[in-house]
Amino acid sequence: MKGLSKKIFRGAILESILLNIINNTSDRGLHGYAIFKVVYKKFGIRLGSSTLYAELKQLEKQGLIASSWEFAQGKVHRQYRITQRGQSRLHEYFTELKALIPAFVACKT
Repeated sequence: MKGLSKKIFRGAILESILLNIINNTSDRGLHGYAIFKVVYKKFGIRLGSSTLYAELKQLEKQGLIASSWEFAQGKVHRQYRITQRGQSRLHEYFTELKALIPAFVACKT
């Protein structure tokens, strides 16, 4: 991802994608590398680890996600789960993006 597309992707769009991915997991949550793989599989975008983990840290700071250390398959992973506040924000984003994107795409330059 380069230049303008990277700028467009950051912020609310990346935040809504990450919240949606985390929201769609079981109550057990999802660890960072699994999130990285889902973003690539669904959107074809390879996030750098510094981008992903910085964004996850911000989401946690805002109270939109929570994390805990868990032991699974012989490894310790930090599992991320969406909070009630995160679910509310995700709903707000979907509502706004549904209205904004068609209007934006319809604009002529």
